[in-house]
Amino acid sequence: VNYASLVATNAARMRIAVGPDKTLLEMGLRRAQGPDGGLSASRYAHVGGFDATSNVLAGQLFGIKVSGTHAHAFVQSFSGLEDLPTRNIKR
Repeated sequence: VNYASLVATNAARMRIAVGPDKTLLEMGLRRAQGPDGGLSASRYAHVGGFDATSNVLAGQLFGIKVSGTHAHAFVQSFSGLEDLPTRNIKR
């Protein structure tokens, strides 16, 4: 209960601080203490008011919207700019 309360309370404080019109994303899986800790943190952050998680498993298990950046492995698969299919960024 202590960990759940800690994460949910901090998430609720962040929600109050930014207000209801901002989107809050939880992306702490890489820093979590093991897979169970990451899964739990995603769930408790959602309970506390976060809108989405980068944790795909948490999204599947708990019905949390999944969102995030991109796979770092994809970026690391290129050795230089010449390997990119296009060098233009669409805006």
